[in-house]
Amino acid sequence: MYARAKEKIAGLHDQLSRFSKKISDFNLDKDSVARFSEHIVAQMKALSFDAICKDKAGNIIGIIKGYDSKKGMAIISHMDITPQISGENDFASNFIRYKAGIISSIFAAASLKRSLVPLEGDLIVCCVPRSECCDLSIKYLFDNFLKSKLKKIKGIILSEPTGFNLHLGHKGRMEYEIVVRGRLGREFMEHKGINMLGAMFPLIHELENVSRNMPSDYALGTSSLRIKDVRYAGAQPCETASEFRVIVDRVFIPQENENLILNKAKTIAKNIYKNEAEVSVNTTLTKERVKTYTGLELVSEKEFKPWIMEGSNPFVMHSLEALRGCGFDSSVGYWKKIVTEGSYTFGERGIPTIGFGAGSEEEMSSGLQSMSTQAIEKAVYGLTMIVQRTIGIPSFGWSDDEI
Repeated sequence: MYARAKEKIAGLHDQLSRFSKKISDFNLDKDSVARFSEHIVAQMKALSFDAICKDKAGNIIGIIKGYDSKKGMAIISHMDITPQISGENDFASNFIRYKAGIISSIFAAASLKRSLVPLEGDLIVCCVPRSECCDLSIKYLFDNFLKSKLKKIKGIILSEPTGFNLHLGHKGRMEYEIVVRGRLGREFMEHKGINMLGAMFPLIHELENVSRNMPSDYALGTSSLRIKDVRYAGAQPCETASEFRVIVDRVFIPQENENLILNKAKTIAKNIYKNEAEVSVNTTLTKERVKTYTGLELVSEKEFKPWIMEGSNPFVMHSLEALRGCGFDSSVGYWKKIVTEGSYTFGERGIPTIGFGAGSEEEMSSGLQSMSTQAIEKAVYGLTMIVQRTIGIPSFGWSDDEI
């Protein structure tokens, strides 16, 4: 089977190279996502996927049908409409982060079909549009297209950069607002400055102090707190009722609780303004209204949950066996910065989920300008072997002698 898979991937080399060049030159944004998605659909058609569709949320779904319906599997990649890693806005990093995942997931499915590998169920390849810190599209995908198929899905692969290792989780991310409303006393303002900046500074200063001592997890790393924006209405807070909002980007580990994070932020603000009788303080998760390129409007809180898969899970063990059996020196790891759909697939749905792909977080931060076709083909090979090991029919396809 190893030799047959390599032959089929080699046969796809020219198509993969052309598709890689086409989408790597495509600067994706909210206005061009429809055209970008058409490139993906066209490539699936060119590779003879058995079924292809787009749903109302803009998810692209391609299916390689199995010979049976006992169990299926999904590979999920995504289209970033806004940057997912703070400070990384350059185009090359965007390509490494998600476009290589799109390519490898599509061509892994094509290599399985061309190898005539018998599968126990359907392989579903999904490409999900994603805006910053919102998992609207993946929820829509599971609530609609995948709803009737959930019991048969035995595992999900996230086609993300892992350095050809298996990644089993990452920290969570949420955006929340601290809202302070009311009229501040003149005594408070005389000490801080008779303007809105003086009203906000004590809270901002305390949040910066808190950010220097955040909780840490041995596998996932340290939580973080970053003030993303400040908004206010009313320029004279000691004379008229005013309102200001501090928007916080919060990354957190599984040991932390979202409600406790919000309550702690509220307590910090209340302590600062505790002597101000006409001031109220509240905290809330930021909500985002998204209109997909298909015209569907969705609203969601801006939050990705943290998640960790157990290394002893059979899906993880079998995937490692498949990779090591075909020459990968793979181990288990975790993303330190990247946020993935695993927050939903495992964090909320509990479906066994792993990440695998070319590239790594370290390479992204090093300024790597491109990813080689060879690296993407290696990811295609690894994905192919994991799928075959998970839903392939063991007695038919592990070696050419059996075909």
